[in-house]
Amino acid sequence: MIKKLLPDYTVKNVAALDESFYISRGIRAVIFDIDNTLVAHTEPTPPKNVLSYFLLLESWGIKYAIVSNNSVERVTSFCKELGVPFYGKALKPRKKYLKKVLSELGISSNETCLVGDQLFTDMLGANRMGFLSVLVTAVGEDETSFVSFKRKLEKKILQNNKDKLIEYK
Repeated sequence: MIKKLLPDYTVKNVAALDESFYISRGIRAVIFDIDNTLVAHTEPTPPKNVLSYFLLLESWGIKYAIVSNNSVERVTSFCKELGVPFYGKALKPRKKYLKKVLSELGISSNETCLVGDQLFTDMLGANRMGFLSVLVTAVGEDETSFVSFKRKLEKKILQNNKDKLIEYK
């Protein structure tokens, strides 16, 4: 079970994932979590650096989408100007919305990368789907008590398995 929680790669931030990372691994689409992955959960819209990164993805020929466990309202507000598939209240690690976004993007699981900040939702969801899984260091620190509790468990799991973790850049 622990293996399903572990990411294929870890990175300090999303910007560390460059064109060669995706292309050399046959990745044609990236699914992002929002909160504490792309931005702190208090940021209502994508900042310039995130929009610039999305433009880079497009220039590399890589599609992207957003799948978040946050409310539909939060995700819709964040994504409305992006023009890409997005889902809120996704209940990751459930597969339902991950499958939907794959269908919308017209991409197979083995050509997809999921980037997120949590083991129990993002990494487990990615690994259950057969995606390349990338764990990013959480952007924000202002979290609910439940997420803080999960972070303590995640930290133990990561420490106990650090020999299995591969950091990219």
